[in-house]
Amino acid sequence: MRPILAISVAAILLGINASAGAGTSVKSASAQKSVTLHLVEKSTGSNFIDNPPRQGFNAPPLIGDQFAFTSELLTRGGAHAGHLEATCTVARGGIHSRGPCYGTFSLAGGQIAGVATIEFDSLRSEIAVVGGTGVYEGVTGSIVSVTRGENSPYSDDTVHLLFP
Repeated sequence: MRPILAISVAAILLGINASAGAGTSVKSASAQKSVTLHLVEKSTGSNFIDNPPRQGFNAPPLIGDQFAFTSELLTRGGAHAGHLEATCTVARGGIHSRGPCYGTFSLAGGQIAGVATIEFDSLRSEIAVVGGTGVYEGVTGSIVSVTRGENSPYSDDTVHLLFP
């Protein structure tokens, strides 16, 4: 399993700050506002939890193993936009492992919650935005995160938010 990919997913979720100054576009559809952000996620820390039966760090993860990670969210210009904290639990172990991930993005003005089933060996992840606090209260949407490579700490995130 690639902890960097999991971190990228979490950081992508965090990259939803509409007030971060990242290239945003607002579209009006009836009473609903749509905002699209383009952010860069930088992994800053991760940990693999090898639950029993322990197979070691050089073997594919098993059901019940977990990842925890944090990322810094940046604008394309490199300015700080926020942080992402997330956890993932392996639900399908082995070479092509996957499982649910939950993340909270702390941004200026509030937090955004995201959830996804992540295939840990994929370079692309799709995340559902399921709510928020503060200025993000009632928000929904999606995030597409694409890692820059297996060993890169960076991912490029496209965040699409729908405000009530």
